[in-house]
Amino acid sequence: MDAERVLALGLGVTPPWRLVSQHLETGKQPHELHLRLEADRGSLFPCPECGRACKAHDFAEFTWRHL
Repeated sequence: MDAERVLALGLGVTPPWRLVSQHLETGKQPHELHLRLEADRGSLFPCPECGRACKAHDFAEFTWRHL
């Protein structure tokens, strides 16, 4: 089993999402872990309100910081 699959399982990444790449940047303090998640165009996602399977209408890049 490769490292990306193990990390995806540990993070709880489930289809239609998949972990495409990972990069640990140790040159900065604090260290930064960069993850790239993707889903195929046309994938269906559960609606947060009704739970029905729907197509996504937009995707965006996000940055999370540990506080």
